[in-house]
Amino acid sequence: MILAAVLLLPFLGKPFTIDDPLFLGAAQHVLADPLHPGDFEQVWNAGDRQRLSEYWVGGPVPAYLLVPVALSGNREWVAHVYQLLLLCVFLWATVDFAERLGCDRMQAGAVGLLTASNPVTLAMAATCMPDIMAVAFGMLGLGRVMAFREEQRVRDGLAAAVFLALAITCRGTAAMLFVVAALLLAPSSLKRAASFYWPLLLSGAMVMAILTLSRGVTSSFQSLTSIRNVPRNLVAFLCFQALTGPVLVYWLLIAGRRFLAAVAALVALGCALSWAAGASNLRQYAVPAALGICFLAAFLGLVRDLRHAIPLAIWAGAGLIAAPYVHMAAKYLLPGVPAMALLVVLHGAKLQPQRFRFLTALLIAAGGAAGLLIIVGDSTLAGSQRAAVDQLVTPAIQRGKTVWAGGQWAFLYYAQRAGARALANQPPLPQGGDAIVISRLDYYGKLDQLPLSLDLVRVKPDDRCGVFILNRPHAAGFYSIRFGYLPFALGCGEVNRYDVYRVR
Repeated sequence: MILAAVLLLPFLGKPFTIDDPLFLGAAQHVLADPLHPGDFEQVWNAGDRQRLSEYWVGGPVPAYLLVPVALSGNREWVAHVYQLLLLCVFLWATVDFAERLGCDRMQAGAVGLLTASNPVTLAMAATCMPDIMAVAFGMLGLGRVMAFREEQRVRDGLAAAVFLALAITCRGTAAMLFVVAALLLAPSSLKRAASFYWPLLLSGAMVMAILTLSRGVTSSFQSLTSIRNVPRNLVAFLCFQALTGPVLVYWLLIAGRRFLAAVAALVALGCALSWAAGASNLRQYAVPAALGICFLAAFLGLVRDLRHAIPLAIWAGAGLIAAPYVHMAAKYLLPGVPAMALLVVLHGAKLQPQRFRFLTALLIAAGGAAGLLIIVGDSTLAGSQRAAVDQLVTPAIQRGKTVWAGGQWAFLYYAQRAGARALANQPPLPQGGDAIVISRLDYYGKLDQLPLSLDLVRVKPDDRCGVFILNRPHAAGFYSIRFGYLPFALGCGEVNRYDVYRVR
């Protein structure tokens, strides 16, 4: 908890980013319509004017739990302190679970430190998206599952059911924890199945009941998922595991020169294919596939040396539940982060204590440094969008102009808060004399097809040197494989570009 606080407190004023505004908007809407958190209009994704419930795949629980942030006026520091508290719950529950699994005090502490310093954990804790919320409930649920397995107390079964249901209805990627709970509860005899599995049946019923509050969950799931997405998302998942998790780095440190040479050869081959190949898919996925194979080799080598590793191995792959989704993101790995930490610690327990402590310290330092770089890159992007609103949107509104904002993420959120209107593909549309400001990185609308006569007044590129998390030329795509396979990249380039138009 102290480590996480030290790393995250400098970013309390970090602007809202990516999908933060969606959940903040749902929390705000709860104050007016408590039973239908997603029943309000939002321009997002492709620029269509839709109700949030039409494309909101998750459950409504985050909207209710973020109400305190909404009541504060959506102040950034309040949201980030709130997330830090949830992160502390997550870490406490993770260490508690590790002890219940049989880890001694030092090993359980190492699991907590590896989880806290994981780049995905740190990056998502610096947002107000419900991923940390989901894994906090999920770990509390698995802890109660272990307690129920040991003592069969009704109160533990009830608590496990409630926490697992809350986790799944916060983020769908937590659904794999349900499978993990089933494996942990597996009875020695089928005759005892009912007495062991009733908490999971109750949890499933609660999930169905909660999801009825979210209109359109089924249609959203059908429209945003496809079996065609699985191959590329599987490659992306394994690649993100290689670059953000401790397993590959750990195995490189202990497996010897032959494995290191094999990894170097595979990555070199991937780079060569990406440069020389004519097929666009091969160019795009050669390096991620090579990194994914390296991770698989390390993971299989680690798991092979452990007894009773099947539940942990399945848990580590929790993010694969998002494989049919429209894209893969590193944040979907978060539910499996404690399992990866447990696998590393359980394997490291076989090493000499001094060597184990040294390797753990290296992994914590590497993970924390990578996490900080991702947060810096995220802050740079969100800060750029907020600054563009301050420079291009707010002054025009203060002069009495009607300004329309095209884009999403931080740009649209801060523009609407300043008084701009969201530009959509459907009416109402801008009128003569109005101004339009487009955030090019995150605008997927149909400006060129709208019945408007436009004059391009200004183009404002934001070029910088530093950390990038969403940048196609640098292949950085922490929040989406559509931008690239690296969780972050260092270099110089365009963070974003903003176009200002005047409607004739």
